[in-house]
Amino acid sequence: MADEQEAIYGQGVPTVADPSVHDMAMIQDVVDDIKWKGQLLARETKLSSGVLATVSMGFAIGFLIAVIMMIGPFFIFKGGI
Repeated sequence: MADEQEAIYGQGVPTVADPSVHDMAMIQDVVDDIKWKGQLLARETKLSSGVLATVSMGFAIGFLIAVIMMIGPFFIFKGGI
């Protein structure tokens, strides 16, 4: 048991150090960075949810428009198929 360390007593009462202005500014910068990243993630999640909710309807409407644009000229210029 040679690796054991003795507890040293009698070295005074521990106190809380006053944070300096520089340390508080660094902490505030980290908090602001975390807040900004959280807001960015929330915005991206809302956007992708909205896109996924409307993708099937958008595909159907786009498909119908494409079919009409391909078949429409036959009805206009030839009088029907």
